Amino acid sequence: MEVIFKRSFIKALKATPKPVQQATAVIIDKLQSASSLEKSGVDYKKMEGQKKGENYHRIRVGDWRIGIEYISPKVIIITILSRGDIYKKFPPEN
Repeated sequence: MEVIFKRSFIKALKATPKPVQQATAVIIDKLQSASSLEKSGVDYKKMEGQKKGENYHRIRVGDWRIGIEYISPKVIIITILSRGDIYKKFPPEN
């Protein structure tokens, strides 16, 4: 699967603790080697409250969440936020 990183994700990832960065690297490897999000083996869930046609998901990394947009076969990684913040600030409002 093709994985695309937004600048906002790179910046947010640098601000996370080292163990979270390492766990995120493992998840990114799983995404890149999988043929689809469903077969990747990561703990993901579709975000609620989306408009029709939007495909935003979150991937759990301990107490952190990675916000992604899944457009098969691409995954666009948008941000990583703490558990409490991801549900307030993601998905992005266009």
